[in-house]
Amino acid sequence: MLATLGLLACLCPVDAEPRHAREASEVAVKITRTFLNPGEINPMQYGQFMEYLCDLFPSMWAEKLYDGSFEGLSPYNVAFLKQTDFREKPWYPSGATNRADYTLEAINPVSGKVAQRIAAGPGAPCTVGISQNGIAIQRGKACDFSCYFRQTGLDQAVTVKLHQEGRVYASCEFQPAEEWKKYRARLVPAETDNHATLSISFRGPATLWIDNASLMPEDTLGGWRPDVVAAVRDLKPAVIRYGGSTLDDANLGDFEWQNTIGDPDKRRPFRAWGGLQPTGPGLGEFIDFCRQVGAEPLICVRFSRRTPRDAAAQVEYFNGAIETPMGALRAKNGHPGPYRVKYWQVGNERAGRDYEARLAAFCKTMKEVDPGIKLFSSYPTPGVLQKAGQYLDYVCPHHYNIANLAEAENDLARVHAMIRAHQPGRSIKIAVTEWNTTGGDWGPRRARLWTLENALACARYHNLLHRHCDVVEIANRSNLTNSFCSGIIQTDNHRLYKTPTYYAQQLYASRAGSRPLQIESDLAANAGLDMSATLSRDGTRVVVFAVNDSLRELTRTMDFSDFGNPAQSVSVTTLTDQKHAGEPDATNTFADPERVKPASSSFKAASARFTYRFPPLSLTVLEWRGTP
Repeated sequence: MLATLGLLACLCPVDAEPRHAREASEVAVKITRTFLNPGEINPMQYGQFMEYLCDLFPSMWAEKLYDGSFEGLSPYNVAFLKQTDFREKPWYPSGATNRADYTLEAINPVSGKVAQRIAAGPGAPCTVGISQNGIAIQRGKACDFSCYFRQTGLDQAVTVKLHQEGRVYASCEFQPAEEWKKYRARLVPAETDNHATLSISFRGPATLWIDNASLMPEDTLGGWRPDVVAAVRDLKPAVIRYGGSTLDDANLGDFEWQNTIGDPDKRRPFRAWGGLQPTGPGLGEFIDFCRQVGAEPLICVRFSRRTPRDAAAQVEYFNGAIETPMGALRAKNGHPGPYRVKYWQVGNERAGRDYEARLAAFCKTMKEVDPGIKLFSSYPTPGVLQKAGQYLDYVCPHHYNIANLAEAENDLARVHAMIRAHQPGRSIKIAVTEWNTTGGDWGPRRARLWTLENALACARYHNLLHRHCDVVEIANRSNLTNSFCSGIIQTDNHRLYKTPTYYAQQLYASRAGSRPLQIESDLAANAGLDMSATLSRDGTRVVVFAVNDSLRELTRTMDFSDFGNPAQSVSVTTLTDQKHAGEPDATNTFADPERVKPASSSFKAASARFTYRFPPLSLTVLEWRGTP
């Protein structure tokens, strides 16, 4: 009710307004029936981006244990606030640690480089083991515990329990053999605890080897957290890109796509940006995630240190017939039918003579495997277009300073001119496969990515993309989750919240029409209100997105008279700080997850021309029902 009253106050009579508002209200903003350009707004303009960067994949994956393969946790190369940044919970010795020898043994591990060995030497009996803290469990919500064990000299059971300070929430026992074997049990916690401990223990003297421990809730969606899947589905991203610097930069990790397919228990763990990544969410699981949320996957293949045949083999694995060598491998891995991935990008942030010289061969060989795929370049250059343009469907700049809207627009014009100059006969489009207000600013300054100000900058960029929809079909905002502030969804071990930018992008993806409209106004371009007007495909719904990133209210006379139907109820959605603190840096947190969120209301317009006050630091969406 309070949010509705606040929005209705935007329609106070002009005579009641302060002088500066009266002057501004004399400026009419007319939404015309004229299309701004011949293109249509592709829903893929609202795409998202996932990469193996810090805790992005782990924050979406339902696995409750860290480092189940015992490779050893390592810090990320980057940080936001080193003192408080999220850190994975390590395994540690527990029980009579003075009586046991703990080693990471490289002899015959199940996967990876090592397995955990615990040796309780001869003498009096003792109970030893390992533990991990910080596990979130819910009463009655079953989890599947699995682990590989082998032993020598052990004549009693291995005990696994979820517990905290003497309270045991769930437990199970196994009698391991002398050879590696996978053991599983269903654990149903008797209580809820967001900081429980899982312990694996045995009574010595004996030696126990442990590898590939896992604790997964039963209600996962293909291994993904249901709350994350629901949040991304509501975002309506249309396309999600997999790529990132780890892909093509050997200094940032040891990722190989082949290590993300097949039996998760046999996948080799790898590191990215310094940190250990989970083996469960591989590229096959990424594709499944995209399909669950209604998005097309866009996969970036490695260019550096690879050949065209390597890239073609990857396409064949995901798209090839079962009779092909890689298709047969896919079937062996449990997926007989092709994944049918349509969108493929060659290289991540590649440029230069080597890229220009070899790109065409990559494209040609990939197309020979599947002629129906759409191919994306990395950075666009004249050489890329001249030498490989015949194969390309998209060229892909990255925009990591979109707060400077003029710079972004100039770059789009530059790339468009480049396409016309070097491939005039082909309809090559632009896909901005990574964008944000910053791609770095590591340290405290990175907090800007959480803010209302950042959401408004992203909204202005979406307005820009609308205006250039005849050229720009796809855009992937970086990043989807966590990633030290850049994720529009932030998670911890049992919950999530949505950042202001999440809500801004959700409004565009769910409300925008398919055609951009011309706006007529004598308002100066720097007057503080950035607008986009769109028309639904059936011509009956006009949606205006208005960004006021200034610290003062802006009043405008809105004119929808070109669309008839003068007296009607106008739907309004406003994204702003619910506390109205007047601070661009307002943000959401776990403690206050909805401080910045959309508020909906409506008002009765007596005619198609009315005065409206746009609140400071806000994104306002006005919907007018017209006649076709």
